Amino acid sequence: MWRDESCPQRTYVPPEKIKELSVNHSLMRRVRSTIRMIFGIPDYELYLDYWYAAPPKDEAAPLSEKEFFRQAIDERYGNGNRTRCC
Repeated sequence: MWRDESCPQRTYVPPEKIKELSVNHSLMRRVRSTIRMIFGIPDYELYLDYWYAAPPKDEAAPLSEKEFFRQAIDERYGNGNRTRCC
């Protein structure tokens, strides 16, 4: 059979190793989410998790990443119509 040397050969990965990699990925994702929360950066991955767990009735699809960050910035800083107190 023809074999292309540029393609890596498939190797067997035991299920225990896959589970370990999944746990490490989950841990890194939680650490990343926590750091974002500390610095006040909106977390799009967390938004998607919540959206797919209980989708709002008025939205047919989740917001795109660009729309999500635009909405987060507008909620945090307003749309420029604020007046200063001082």
